[in-house]
Amino acid sequence: MRRAFLIAVVVAFLLAGAGWSAETFEKVGTVGAQFLKIGVGARGVAMGEAFVAIQDDATSTYWNPAGIATITGSRFSLNHGSWPAELSHEYATYVFSYGFIPGVIGISATVLQMDPMPETTEYRPDGTGYSFDAGSMAFAFTYARMLTDRFSFGASLKWIHEGLADYSGETFAVDLGTIYDTGFRGIKIGMAFLNMGSGYKFLDDGKESPMPVTFKVGAAMPLLENPKQRLLGAVEFDHPPDGAERLNLGAEYAYRGPAEDFEVALRGGYRFNRDEEGIAAGFGIQFPFIRIGLENKPSIWTVDYCYSEMGFLDVSHKISLGLGF
Repeated sequence: MRRAFLIAVVVAFLLAGAGWSAETFEKVGTVGAQFLKIGVGARGVAMGEAFVAIQDDATSTYWNPAGIATITGSRFSLNHGSWPAELSHEYATYVFSYGFIPGVIGISATVLQMDPMPETTEYRPDGTGYSFDAGSMAFAFTYARMLTDRFSFGASLKWIHEGLADYSGETFAVDLGTIYDTGFRGIKIGMAFLNMGSGYKFLDDGKESPMPVTFKVGAAMPLLENPKQRLLGAVEFDHPPDGAERLNLGAEYAYRGPAEDFEVALRGGYRFNRDEEGIAAGFGIQFPFIRIGLENKPSIWTVDYCYSEMGFLDVSHKISLGLGF
């Protein structure tokens, strides 16, 4: 079991090494909507963002839309992250099934925002008395379904808006993803194309900013599984449009407590070939809670935290609150 996963890791390293050794023209600063590349959810980021092959998590509406296809009932996830330059990054998603409609539906929203800043000019460096702000947002509708007992497919349609002072631009984009359960030792292979769409302009006569179209492929495998413990390993290889190929590695260890649905998890990961981002780590707690008025049916709550190393940009902290019912 471990040998198969190690082989997958070695292959990923070889592929990444080949990409790094080649002369890569890194088109830094050539695409817009950069906020769409910020990882969401304390769990996914803590696992080194190696999340394209992970299923049964509401934040898969961001990582790979096919990941929500196995979710039963309803899931809600609210995520907050601190970002350099006093920015805040928010992500909320609600995943559910609806009556006669086959498959699973997801609705999500992303917001990157800042506090208003005083306006200054060359002649008035102390301020003009006015202020401005900047922000980015995206709203998405996701649909996913199991096409066979092992193969799931998902798609998201996103509306994207970015604003700076009195200027703004908006467009639409599409995410497509698949996850295949190999049936061998629990190995799952995920693949996703994210942010496919036309660019947008801030000015009518300005240059169009292309979308950060990204291709991701990866695998996840349980390295240990028994009634009390679970160890999950994940590897991901992705190619952004404005940089070199990147490799993400992550792992999650979970211990199930004496109470049903109670679980404590430790997570860690590393992101290779990034300008600043590297080590990530975190933990999570899952526990049942009795809902009043619904025949005492237990709901499942999760609280997750992530510490993400950002090099010269210091660190980023993420916290997530989840609810399943």
